[in-house]
Amino acid sequence: MMHLCQPMLDILLRRSIDDVDEFLAPPSWARMPSSSSIEGVEEAVRRLARAAQQKERAVIYGDYDCDGVLATAILAATLRRVGLTCATYVPHRDEGYGFSSEALHRFSRQGFQLILMVDNGINAQMPVRVAQRLGIDTLVVDHHLIDTRASTLAVWSPKFSAAGLALLLSRALLEHSAVPDGQAVALLDSLGRLAAIAAIADCVPLTGSNRLLTRLGIEALQDTRHSGLRKLLDLAGVAKGKAPTSEQIAFRIAPRINAAGRMDHPRLVLEMLAASSDAAVEGALVLDRLNQERRRVERTVFAQLIEQVGDCRDTALVIYGECWPKGIAGILAARAAEHYGVPAIVLVRDQRTCLAVGSGRSVRGLNLIRALRQSSQHLLRFGGHEQAAGLTLAVEAIPEFRESFLAAVAKEPLRPDDSKLEDAELTLHGLPKDFFLQLQQLEPFGIGNPAPVFRIPLVVAGPARSGRFHLQQGQNRLQVRSGKVIVPAGQQGTAWVEMTGSESTLVRFLAA
Repeated sequence: MMHLCQPMLDILLRRSIDDVDEFLAPPSWARMPSSSSIEGVEEAVRRLARAAQQKERAVIYGDYDCDGVLATAILAATLRRVGLTCATYVPHRDEGYGFSSEALHRFSRQGFQLILMVDNGINAQMPVRVAQRLGIDTLVVDHHLIDTRASTLAVWSPKFSAAGLALLLSRALLEHSAVPDGQAVALLDSLGRLAAIAAIADCVPLTGSNRLLTRLGIEALQDTRHSGLRKLLDLAGVAKGKAPTSEQIAFRIAPRINAAGRMDHPRLVLEMLAASSDAAVEGALVLDRLNQERRRVERTVFAQLIEQVGDCRDTALVIYGECWPKGIAGILAARAAEHYGVPAIVLVRDQRTCLAVGSGRSVRGLNLIRALRQSSQHLLRFGGHEQAAGLTLAVEAIPEFRESFLAAVAKEPLRPDDSKLEDAELTLHGLPKDFFLQLQQLEPFGIGNPAPVFRIPLVVAGPARSGRFHLQQGQNRLQVRSGKVIVPAGQQGTAWVEMTGSESTLVRFLAA
């Protein structure tokens, strides 16, 4: 076990991690709790085993985002291994989120006997009820927080991504089907790569068993033999034989996967994952081109958003862009929340239904779902997580919803940033040689386990070049990204720096 320096121990203490050895121990499937501890897993295994034995016609209905598509791929691969070949269907974004009556009737006409809803379906009350009347069984694998729940067999937990739940269900299926341990672990490691990407992309808390599951997948990514995934890693700047950081996954790999559903069709991801070597590489390049187009559109539309909002002094933002692309609403909400420092909801017009649909992103310290519940009288549908949510409402209801939502957020006062800004104090001259290696042991960083922020006193800022400069403390230097903080060269003071094992970003500077 690696010996930790005092700043690292301070971080773990501040985060109430009592068993340091357990937190830092190498990940393994033996350390994961039994999949049967997840609600609905045992019943789902029995139902799927029966479907395999009786050769039932089954279909997996996924979602168009990174988590939904990768969860679909995980479950499809596992079911094939245990003898149940499923059709897969991931909807275009224009079809709307979640399992619909239209999808049900399509599957009914095609003669499916079992429908598996992945990353959706927990609140699909009406379609599930109609399916039962038609004699079609339904099974849900979902993690969303909702108020009303469909009456169906469900594997559900808000502690994991949908892909993580699909992987845990896969583990239980492989055990039930008596797949040899070596083969089972090899398949789980392969599919765990997808679950790790989804966990970071979908902003689920990287704590407890989900952190362990994500670490397993990240380690497996460093030696992936899948040509498409390897190409995505190359495009993200991940060297061969190296595991990607959570930052590389969040900002370079996941956006390319999400670009399919935002700019074209999410099935492109499934096709890339199922393709042979050369075709998989070409599929990864297609995702890269779509992501470049997404970034171009995003820059244009975000400039329009800033112009529309102006100088925001509200407790939250509710922004409606009638002609903005539906596929980038979530990204716009995330950028608006970061830019203005308040929860942000971006709504666009759905050309098919003429309703307002959109996404919300919160800021640290505010439960977005709880705020939406207090404004639910104006909504037709909503769901999601504490930090991210989707919603649908009538266009004419937007003003009343905005007023109600801002009032709800005002009732949930945020703690000042300064109260949670630093995790530990750092002096550059006292850094051990393996400091950044120690820091990497705290990965993956994300919701629930953010990258630590260090307070570094008595530093002098060097000249900035291409958004980077150094902080000097005596003879010791630390290179940082400037972010939004502008510090004149030669300025003395105290710096607060967010640090990962591969990058350091200045988040605040207080002049002496």
